[in-house]
Amino acid sequence: MFTARVALVTAAMVVAPATLGCAKKTPPPNVVVVDEPQSDGAGGAPGEGQAGTPTRKPPPGKPLKLRATLHGAGDLMALVKQTTTAWTPKQPIDPSAQIQAMLLQMGFGPGLWANLDLAGPFAVDATFFAQDPSNDLKLAGTLAAVSAKGVMDGMPSGQRPQPLGNGLWELVQGELRVLLREKPKALEFALSNADLERAAGLAEEAGQGRRLRLRGTDLPPGMLETSAISGLPAGLRRQVLAVLREATAGSLELDAGTDRDLVLQLSADAPFSRLGLSPLGPARTDPTALEAVLPASPALVVAMPWGTPEVLHTALDKGVPLSQIPAPFDVVAKDAIAAAHAVLDQVQSDVVFALYLSPKGEATAVLAANVKDEAGARAAIRGIEQALAKGFAAFDSLTGEDKSAKINFTLKTDGAKAGPVKGDLLTIPVPKNMAKEAADLEPFLVGKKKLEAASFVTGNLAVFTVGAGATKVAGDIGGALKGRKTSLGADVGLRLARAASQGCHFCVSVDPAALLRLSVLSSAEARADKARLKKIETGAAAFTRIGGAVGVGVKLDPNLGSLAVGVPKAVLVPSPADAAQLSELFGDKAEPARPNDKPLSNKGAAREPSPAGPPA
Repeated sequence: MFTARVALVTAAMVVAPATLGCAKKTPPPNVVVVDEPQSDGAGGAPGEGQAGTPTRKPPPGKPLKLRATLHGAGDLMALVKQTTTAWTPKQPIDPSAQIQAMLLQMGFGPGLWANLDLAGPFAVDATFFAQDPSNDLKLAGTLAAVSAKGVMDGMPSGQRPQPLGNGLWELVQGELRVLLREKPKALEFALSNADLERAAGLAEEAGQGRRLRLRGTDLPPGMLETSAISGLPAGLRRQVLAVLREATAGSLELDAGTDRDLVLQLSADAPFSRLGLSPLGPARTDPTALEAVLPASPALVVAMPWGTPEVLHTALDKGVPLSQIPAPFDVVAKDAIAAAHAVLDQVQSDVVFALYLSPKGEATAVLAANVKDEAGARAAIRGIEQALAKGFAAFDSLTGEDKSAKINFTLKTDGAKAGPVKGDLLTIPVPKNMAKEAADLEPFLVGKKKLEAASFVTGNLAVFTVGAGATKVAGDIGGALKGRKTSLGADVGLRLARAASQGCHFCVSVDPAALLRLSVLSSAEARADKARLKKIETGAAAFTRIGGAVGVGVKLDPNLGSLAVGVPKAVLVPSPADAAQLSELFGDKAEPARPNDKPLSNKGAAREPSPAGPPA
């Protein structure tokens, strides 16, 4: 949950220099005030570390390098409060008040938080061994401050830094020594003089780009292995895990605020080229010409730039064991594979898969692509259609005299009109003996009795539609080839996917409310609950009204891969009425109210009860 992450990172950066010295509750040793800081090692003998302690032999391998930057923390916390107030008005979360309460409980004075500049840059840069973090630790950082002295005065009385002169301070706790330096708008800290010099350059970087950035380099092998990809097919999952085991760097970036959409991007430097990326063209950062001819408002859409199909040709040949397919379907499969190869060779530029759900509950899937040659693409698609026709005819021949089991598939070449364009119409009636099993397919069926598919090719555009609205959608696309007022090119989810991923190869837009509605309509049992269905339809309409969509972008370059998510601000902070409808839509149950978090004042901070912490 990004709420908890923002609060945690903010708190960690804020109290970093102080908490480094809070391991023991003993007063600091006497410190001699001098004009210049003491040398690294605090006067220890050669071969000794801080405070004269013997140094340990570093672990094998390279140390891990980690840098975290944050700016606009105050606005991020304001967004958390706005979002939780909108979605859970009885349980709003005020991160600023909760962090103040936490600091107070830890012994910090209220002046520490008041003297931090929550709009300014915060940064931490560390180098350490993952196996032994305290061994040869290098640490530097900077905190944006209204008053650096005010921040230090707010530290617990037993752990306050001691002056060294010239704006330098020292915090010594046991074997740990932290150097601090006052700046007009910052408090810099480090574990050594050399690191303190590096701290000055961190603030400028922290104030640029996305608000929260975390990057690690020289990662130990296997550090980025994750179970989060368990939903992938087994073979692909093994390939991706093998690539991630060799990741040398990784990063997390978050941007959000009261004036912008939320985007989150996870990236890894790893040999993604091993996945076979040749079918992918250049990552898309802008809407494509193909999207401009397709209808707006999909429930789901996946847009992909097209490269070269060699890898897909190989996978197709290896994935279909023609020698194991019995007659009469062996010939059918051979014809279908040959036609599929022909289709792959015709595709160019871009491919889009989209799923639409009409107000009446009619579901239609669309597969559209740019093609090289109109005649060649039409012949290739008809090759697949004819293979299907042969396959269904072969099936019907095996049913004998049982009419209830026959499919009676029909293919009408040029039998469908897509505006001014002629297309092919495929009709697949539901066999009578499968009527019960087909009940869950009702949103995709025409009159609950048959599945229709339409296809057409014109110019460099090929379109295949299937579902209850197949002919309607095909007609809509064909009739608007010269331009349409609204199109997929303006889809909010695709825009967010491209912005979040900074260019994506798999650009996905998801309307969660529409998919939930489709899942209910696809279940005969769920459809029977009319009251629940009405709530879902009302909530879905509200989600569409506020422009709701979630963007997901996957970028796969040869040595860099990323997964990004974008959520529009309108979804994060809806109106109270919309939030109430959407909460019902996703089954949110009301919970007992709790007192609102209140910021701690300097006067009464010690007497105010601390609010409950945020949920895990």
